[in-house]
Amino acid sequence: MRLLSERDIERLIDPAAAIEAAAEAYRRQSAGDIPTPGRLDVLRTNPKGGALVLAGHSFDRRFVVKTNIHAYAGDAALSRSAGSGLVLWDGVACVPLAHMATTSFNDHRTAAGFAAAARLLAPAQARTLAVFGAGKIAPATVLYLAAVRRFSRILLIGRNEERLRGLAAQLRARRELAGATITAETDAGRAAYEADVIVTISTAEEPVFPGEAVRPGTFVVLGGANRPTHREADDTFIRRARVFADHLEGATTRAGDLAVPLASGVLRGTQIFGEIGTFLTAGSVPPATGELDVTVFKSIGIAAQDVITAGMIYDLAVKTGVGLEFDMRDGSFTSAPPAPTAEP
Repeated sequence: MRLLSERDIERLIDPAAAIEAAAEAYRRQSAGDIPTPGRLDVLRTNPKGGALVLAGHSFDRRFVVKTNIHAYAGDAALSRSAGSGLVLWDGVACVPLAHMATTSFNDHRTAAGFAAAARLLAPAQARTLAVFGAGKIAPATVLYLAAVRRFSRILLIGRNEERLRGLAAQLRARRELAGATITAETDAGRAAYEADVIVTISTAEEPVFPGEAVRPGTFVVLGGANRPTHREADDTFIRRARVFADHLEGATTRAGDLAVPLASGVLRGTQIFGEIGTFLTAGSVPPATGELDVTVFKSIGIAAQDVITAGMIYDLAVKTGVGLEFDMRDGSFTSAPPAPTAEP
């Protein structure tokens, strides 16, 4: 079994390839090529935390089982910690191929999914990006969105001003964002009004921006609030939205941004256009018309992304000799040699 560390993942993953992997995952999900994954969501209240276990496969040899653990600990501010790991299996030989550290993997695969959707749905001339949330996925979110649209302004909005300033400084140092003005914004309504693209990646349980402030034509990724009662967008905004999802059944039952307004009648079924993978396959989306003047991509994250992205990383690790080989029989470790090249 090949062991791949966080550093190995950063060495192996290429943003452009990760975006293509996400798009392929969405297409295969919508085409029925990825069976419905197993999902176990276990929560505890004292101390507050939980575990999410996802298991999925495509119709080939490979299975993945990923576990995300999160906990709130410490002072009254409830600081958050998290850990994650993924095992990639050969489902025919019934042997593990790799164990991957997935703290960084999760950021890449999720942000790549946002970018794959934005590449299709965001205005071609989008210049201002507003990101609500300054957690660990925020840097990847900005970098991946900037890979598919040429932003000249990036607005960062969150509850912790010190964290926002640190994030802004971190992003200004990235060569991929050279020329972009990156600022911490304290007025959520102003940020929502000025943005061409909005991404919400918060841990909030209530809406994070006023829906009436969003201009017609804006593209919004709702990437947080993946609990049935949690929301990042308000009713005013949702009434105006044409909605695309990564996984329709999951997004409309497990994510409060859709489940709550569907239950109340604020969100009509005709506003939900379907899964993004269908439109990625077609290469286009119907034009916005009438009162539906904003476009939403609701992301809950799907096992297909883990299957495709993990397989891509593993294949590259084998090809380039990255990682350690662990022999489960005797517990020995060896450096992983690169795959032999074919004879000319």
